[in-house]
Amino acid sequence: MVLLELLAVLPLLAVCAFAPGFFFVRRLHWSGLEKLCGSIALSLILLWLAGWGVYVFAPGLQRAADFGIVAICCAAFIAVWRDARALVRVPRVRSALAGYGFLLAWTLLILTIIRVYSGAGWIGDWMEHFQRTLYFLHHFPYNTPIYGDYQVPARPPMMNLLAAIFLAVTEDRFEIFQVVFTFFNLLLFLPCCLAIPVVASVRKVSILPLVAVFAMNPAVMQNATYTWTKSLTAFFVILAICLYLSGWRKRDSVRMTGGFLSLAAGLLVHYSAGPYCVFFALHYLLVVFRTRPNKWKELAAIAITCGILLGTWFAWSVATFGTKSTFASNTTINPGDQYAGSALVKIGGNLLDSIVPIFVWDPAQLNHYRVPNTAATLRDDAFLVYQTNVIFIMGLVGGPLVIWFLVRVLRDSKRRRVERTFWLWLIGFSIVVGIAASGERVYFGVGHLTLLSMEMLGLTLLSTQFHKRRVIELAIVAGCALDFGLGVYLHARVQHLANTETHTYYTGLGVRNGRFGVGMFGPDSVGSVTWRNWFSKKQSLLAHEWMAAAEQYHRGDPRMDTARAIFNGGMNEKLAEDDKFWHGWFARHGGEITYLGDWFGDSDIPSVLLAIAAIGLLWKLAMPVKAPVVVRVPLKPMAVSSRRKR
Repeated sequence: MVLLELLAVLPLLAVCAFAPGFFFVRRLHWSGLEKLCGSIALSLILLWLAGWGVYVFAPGLQRAADFGIVAICCAAFIAVWRDARALVRVPRVRSALAGYGFLLAWTLLILTIIRVYSGAGWIGDWMEHFQRTLYFLHHFPYNTPIYGDYQVPARPPMMNLLAAIFLAVTEDRFEIFQVVFTFFNLLLFLPCCLAIPVVASVRKVSILPLVAVFAMNPAVMQNATYTWTKSLTAFFVILAICLYLSGWRKRDSVRMTGGFLSLAAGLLVHYSAGPYCVFFALHYLLVVFRTRPNKWKELAAIAITCGILLGTWFAWSVATFGTKSTFASNTTINPGDQYAGSALVKIGGNLLDSIVPIFVWDPAQLNHYRVPNTAATLRDDAFLVYQTNVIFIMGLVGGPLVIWFLVRVLRDSKRRRVERTFWLWLIGFSIVVGIAASGERVYFGVGHLTLLSMEMLGLTLLSTQFHKRRVIELAIVAGCALDFGLGVYLHARVQHLANTETHTYYTGLGVRNGRFGVGMFGPDSVGSVTWRNWFSKKQSLLAHEWMAAAEQYHRGDPRMDTARAIFNGGMNEKLAEDDKFWHGWFARHGGEITYLGDWFGDSDIPSVLLAIAAIGLLWKLAMPVKAPVVVRVPLKPMAVSSRRKR
């Protein structure tokens, strides 16, 4: 039954994420890729409005209404079928969809390997977002705390609510949740295809290098497989950049309004869109507004549409939880008081750590992640570089190349001064404000928080330079191979580890100095944080097993009675979390969360298939290509004055 639901949810996702928006966008005089990306963005916004309206105003009808929402989307797809076929015939659209399909299959293959999420000190986010989705799916009481004792307004709800719609028409299982989040998180590839001529002003477009760079990049794959929300935010932000620039050039109010609406939607997915919202609001008012035709109507359209969209969440949150909880509980954008020292010291330290890898100037920090398992130690060292460093998040070779290419592109005399100024301000503002927005002092860097959109555009720029020279091709291929081996394949293999008869990677109940304990290090241990992710996955099941084992250990020995009582108290607290956070979900699902990778157990077949696919992709990438597919992309000059030439 679950397998059928998994097979059904993918086409439902494709239809619902495209058809409603395309019904309205298809008549616009936009390019094919603009229509595709715009349709997806508008579809997700419409799904949010429909799902949120049901959640707030008709909670008793939520399950039936979610079926109705999906049915309406299917009807919309039937209505736009002919126009959709015409859209897919556009070469760039067809290539982008093929690339997305490959990345989706590639990422689902990686998910079949993963049995425990892990990586350095990353813990709990995957579980938190699953509980948030269940919060909206089952309409938990408003005062239900979020896993980790967060408040509900600490994260915006859009992606969780969208996932809840699809879990409502299938089943509230984590495997389905993984597939839904993966589908949404990979959507950022599509606006990156749209952005190819934007970031490099190229007229020769080849999608293969971008597909390969994305598939081999550890940050892309981590954000796609780990069930959190920043990649979908990057989808909205990158689309907003493309629409904003196109609307600026073509003096098109629809594109301009669409860009700001996309930013507002990104903010409802993850607050990391906040710095971009601030930048574009300032840039529009200070630079663009005075040159716009019908500027007051355009400004009113932007303010009204974005205000209504954002108001759906913030007005409800303020009314339900209060102003303080709504605006002060988030730790990503709000500086808060998490760091007790000077704000300038915090910002400077985070900026330094985000640019210079920690192992260069303070390698002692890596001792926190030294574990008996050699593969896990190597994985954590690589993970900290790939996931948190602003430069190397784009690849060990790709990152420095991106910086080099960026300098060359910005110095290009063919690029208008106003465009160079725009990109310089956007990049500088995003880095400084994005890093300053972190409320914590993070000693390994914060490149993974608000800067993901800029980093994905960096990967897009890297792909555009692939065919410039043969030496660049080989350098990118070598970098992809290195990144895949250290940051994707090794990472997946460590997350694949599970206890066997010969290896105990996750220790259970033990006794030391007359006290019961769990998670003690053994010769194969993969780390305390990873152990906590493993325990969280099945804590209800393990708590019962360990309490029963503790009861049998030296039964009748009064010297162990006190230790038994203390241990049972701790385990009972863990069992109580099922009611506190989950309202009995663990009890209804056998006491544990099942990953998609658990279906394949100890099998190495998915790992072998992934390695074969990687070799094939690298081989295809390395083969000399005489010329990429040529697609004429008209580039109009940026409008800098309201006066027309006569």
